[in-house]
Amino acid sequence: EPIVAPHKEATPEYGRFMISFLDCTSCHGDDLNGSTSSLAPPAPSLRLVRNWTEEEFITTLRTGIDPSGHEISPSMPWRSTGRLDDVELSALYQYLVSLP
Repeated sequence: EPIVAPHKEATPEYGRFMISFLDCTSCHGDDLNGSTSSLAPPAPSLRLVRNWTEEEFITTLRTGIDPSGHEISPSMPWRSTGRLDDVELSALYQYLVSLP
């Protein structure tokens, strides 16, 4: 049956849709708490962005450098993810910081 996306806005609901659309769980785990799966490169917990501002999150995905100056792994598709618009990236951030 058809997949219906939530209204495009900077909300956790739209961010959850984007996480699914981008298939972030395939590397970062079903709960986005990191993964050491043998099928994909080790991936950190995405919950670490709670310690970042939204601006830092967006800058990280557009530059490949996190707020501490660490270069993101080349296996992370940050170049393509960084091409998302500000609303999409803000929604991703809103969803990630809303996780328990």
